[in-house]
Amino acid sequence: MSIELAILIWLVIGVGITAGVFLVARTAVQMATVAYRVIEKEMDRKTATRQTGLLSLAMLVALVATALVAGYAIFTLFASLLDTSGVLNGR
Repeated sequence: MSIELAILIWLVIGVGITAGVFLVARTAVQMATVAYRVIEKEMDRKTATRQTGLLSLAMLVALVATALVAGYAIFTLFASLLDTSGVLNGR
């Protein structure tokens, strides 16, 4: 694998983690907006419940996706460190 390809892969992993964190934060802000609209009587409870459920599901999906991307990055990093140190080959 060339250095350029390795850098590109790590860049994509970093962008994936950043996007996941952004989606989680944005979803939390949207949930707060729904709560505010209910408090101010701009939205009924049924609509708020449906929107909150969908936003919770979106947050859960974003968290799982971010955890998978971050887990892959950690696994790859430790595997490459162990491989270069010779621990995995019995050296």
